[in-house]
Amino acid sequence: MTRSSLRLRTAAPLALLAASAIAATAAPAAAAPARPAPAFAELATVDVAGEVAEILSITPDGRTVLYTDSATGQVGVVDLSRPEQPRQAGAVDVGGEPTSVAVTRDGRFALAVVDDTDGAFTAPSGRLVVIDLRTLAVVTEKPLGGQPDSIGLSPDGRYAAIAIENQRDEELEVGGVEGGLPQPPAGFLSVVELQGPPARWTVDRVELAGLPGLAFPDDPEPEYVDVDQRNVAALTLQENNAVALVDLRQRRVVGSFSAGTVSQQADTADDGTVAFDDALTAPREPDAVQWTPGGNLLTADEGDLAAEPSGGRGWTVFSPSGAVVSSSGTSAEQALADAGRYPDGRSDDKGAEFEGAEVAAIRGTTYAFVGSERGDAVLVYDLRDERRPRLLQVLPTGDAPEGLLAVPNRQLFLTSNEDDGTISVFGLTR
Repeated sequence: MTRSSLRLRTAAPLALLAASAIAATAAPAAAAPARPAPAFAELATVDVAGEVAEILSITPDGRTVLYTDSATGQVGVVDLSRPEQPRQAGAVDVGGEPTSVAVTRDGRFALAVVDDTDGAFTAPSGRLVVIDLRTLAVVTEKPLGGQPDSIGLSPDGRYAAIAIENQRDEELEVGGVEGGLPQPPAGFLSVVELQGPPARWTVDRVELAGLPGLAFPDDPEPEYVDVDQRNVAALTLQENNAVALVDLRQRRVVGSFSAGTVSQQADTADDGTVAFDDALTAPREPDAVQWTPGGNLLTADEGDLAAEPSGGRGWTVFSPSGAVVSSSGTSAEQALADAGRYPDGRSDDKGAEFEGAEVAAIRGTTYAFVGSERGDAVLVYDLRDERRPRLLQVLPTGDAPEGLLAVPNRQLFLTSNEDDGTISVFGLTR
């Protein structure tokens, strides 16, 4: 960004002193313009060594990035010591399809969750793979008893929460609906106690079936998980259009609610014209979820199961009880359109498909990042007022941003772009 210059006026001649004093009283001199607000600028894009980059994690020092590559069965490693010149620093074979990764609080281990189901939807299976980051060697594995999707660690480093989705067969017809629900076995939450050496870590199971607010209570299909300072895990149950809360200490569900529907204007016609003038009523069906500093939940409302068109086509901030604190409405897709990033060819489906979300405090400002998978962009908001988030930027990314990751201690923001196998690196300007 460029800074505008300010020309200072000299004092008036002595003969005009009285007149200038009157003028100054009537119209005070303009104050110096405020410095430009900080903004994110792209620093680099790195092509990963494998085929795809899906979910990201980073070491506590902010210098080593981990990403999942389900196409090669690897967890890749990128050296981010120089953000302008990231470089591939290795990869670890974990087999199967790694779906998510997280780094322990001490930076010692990476925890990758791996789907071994291989199309066997009625007999899903998966593992937790623990990688020593000093040697990039697998030190232990833990069976999970189902197909994992997302992993989140508690801020105190004590727990890992793993969403075991046991995903549906999208080609199986249920109740006259292709890919419909329910499709057993039911998904659940795995809770890993990260105490002592990894070989001694224990894995417990929390059932999610039968909760209030689910569209299909017998088949919860948890999608994404985030853990707050109280060790409460928030899980989106995307196909069920619901959110569940689990106390990790007590290993029990402490709440659940329906994500409800949106009623707003949208572009629902794939006709080459972007116009948000069609009435849309649809279930939100949230994907990513993030706890906010105010103790609320921000969801990216992608859509998935419902008949087309579906999905909330934006984002929502919920209270823990499920009340809507704020919602983007049409404004999220309108922001993409204004930036030339709206995917009109998806208008008759799920629109921009807001899939990823990240919330982080950087240099005194709480930012919310919401990724549009189809718009190849991320919306950046000032989230200090959670009832009125303020749009700051639209960041173009690589193709289909899947993972969103803020690195507050280095004032960076990253996206992993699934369809072109890249990682985009952005830095906050001073």
